[in-house]
Amino acid sequence: MVDAKQLIPMKRFLESQQDKIKLFSIDQPEQIHIYHNIGRVTKIETKTLQEQKSNTSIGFFALYGIIQLKNWSYLLLVTEANMVGQILQRTILQVEQISFLPLVSNGRLNDIHADDQTYCKMLKEVFSTKTLYFSYEYDLSNPFDKVMGNNSQFGTQQKTSEGLHYYKIPNYRFVYNWEHIKFLNQFQSTNLPALQYWQTIFISGCVLIRYCKLNQQSDCFLILVSRRETLRSGRRFVQRGCDQDGNCTNFAETEQILILNKQESRDIYSFVQTRGSMPFNWQQQPTLKWAPKATIIGDRSYNSELCKKHFEKCAESYQQLQIILNLIDKKGTQKMLGEYFTSMISSVKTVKTKYVWFDFHHECRNMKYENLSKLLNEIKEDIKKSGYFHAEIDKNNYNILSNIHSQQSGVVRTNCMDCLDRTNVVQSVVSRNFLLHILNQANIIHTLTGEALQVLPNDLEQIFRDQWTKNADIMSVLYSGTGALKTDFTRTGKRTFWGSLQDGKNSLHRYYINNFVDAHNQNCIDLALGKLDADKINYKKSKFNGVLQLFIFIIILMYIMTSFLPGLILDDSSTYRNSCLIKLFIYGISLFITSKILLKTHYLFISKPIRDQN
Repeated sequence: MVDAKQLIPMKRFLESQQDKIKLFSIDQPEQIHIYHNIGRVTKIETKTLQEQKSNTSIGFFALYGIIQLKNWSYLLLVTEANMVGQILQRTILQVEQISFLPLVSNGRLNDIHADDQTYCKMLKEVFSTKTLYFSYEYDLSNPFDKVMGNNSQFGTQQKTSEGLHYYKIPNYRFVYNWEHIKFLNQFQSTNLPALQYWQTIFISGCVLIRYCKLNQQSDCFLILVSRRETLRSGRRFVQRGCDQDGNCTNFAETEQILILNKQESRDIYSFVQTRGSMPFNWQQQPTLKWAPKATIIGDRSYNSELCKKHFEKCAESYQQLQIILNLIDKKGTQKMLGEYFTSMISSVKTVKTKYVWFDFHHECRNMKYENLSKLLNEIKEDIKKSGYFHAEIDKNNYNILSNIHSQQSGVVRTNCMDCLDRTNVVQSVVSRNFLLHILNQANIIHTLTGEALQVLPNDLEQIFRDQWTKNADIMSVLYSGTGALKTDFTRTGKRTFWGSLQDGKNSLHRYYINNFVDAHNQNCIDLALGKLDADKINYKKSKFNGVLQLFIFIIILMYIMTSFLPGLILDDSSTYRNSCLIKLFIYGISLFITSKILLKTHYLFISKPIRDQN
């Protein structure tokens, strides 16, 4: 990626004045004037004026939105960005830095009120992940076929010197700044150009774009877009299942796009998959155990209705056929959840489903990932029916599709417990199958072996691996706090000893984060999404999380146990009192009793997010 300032001239500016902030562009007449009083917005209006920047003008790449904190409201501005690449000549940017401008008289960037410092730090924790993406010209909240709006060219268009713009109809479920940018919707009917120009939408996830030469006659762009839904966004053990409207935790779309250039044609292909927690009411609260016990909330009829709502929404968004891949274990607490999920699926009669429970850990034990071909064979015909989007692009005009050959009429929805590690592996295998089929039809590869891991041609293989490995890590960091597990397989096509060691390290790190840090992380996410009102709470992050308290508790308990247990078991005259075996036995018993006490009193060390404290 490249610093956007080197490639894209800054054209959006603002002036902070006594009672208002004026947003303007040097080549666009539509301005936004935001009036304020003592740190609060009083009025917002548009003006049609052409203006040039001055020495006091502040340049920025995009308007993220307005947020109200404890004392002041702030304008959130993207002041640093990186260029990721282009999708059909439409530039995609990654957020590098978001700055805060207070809505006060002659406010200065990042001048934060003392009472708002905590909340600004929380927002910066979310923004610092550098997983927010935006575009002036391309709607990242929708798959490519919906961006096209079922027409043969990009939506309602407006030509400016900055290029082609179109009136975006974003999918609010995937717009990360939706709550903070909604104030612009008031201009939809009165001043559409202002809405078109200033309403920049952001997604959380990743956008990866790479060029590849396939042979002497053809080349391609391979693009991977993952967009995370915001309706039930959260952290691993804090958030599971779905809400009363059927919105699932960790739900995300992953879209693989291939732009294939041949001598005689230019084609675009798009294939969308989804992931999401099992769609019924269940939880797995952290309890200091390595794998906390999962519990199902509510009766079967209630959860059956939630499951039905979820898949009806999926059918509305992704057409009728839902290919559901459940990858959890068929033993222990996962078996209980899997059997319950199976019964829930069987009660969904309004949506056409293909359900497969594939025990990933059992089928791929001893690193036999080639067994994923069994799963592919089981859903092969259903994926064929589901299809993919395919259209020809006019050779002389990237804005026009000369022919739409096919539409995707179903979706593969994958889940494991976290919808991360196992899900990432299986989604990459399904996407590989999609690419192999396309390249075979285009006569770039001549044989399909049916193997789950058939190699893609030339450099495309490594590009594909790199993209899916990075996608796995990003999606994992956003939900669990660490990079993904099993990425050695995604990167190299096989499991390795060093990959297993790295998985162990990440698993330990996850344990710490999920038990002692995620309550705070959830508060940060809720604040960033507008689900937490800073004006109505008084939050301060503890200087010491539960780990320090836990260690002190363990030391005190172990001291008490090892001091008093010998006297309870042996008398003072016993010849075994100083025996090494007896000491080991005492320490073992002490450790066992201490661990039991800790598990019973886990709530003393594990915080809850603000929304769960009522």
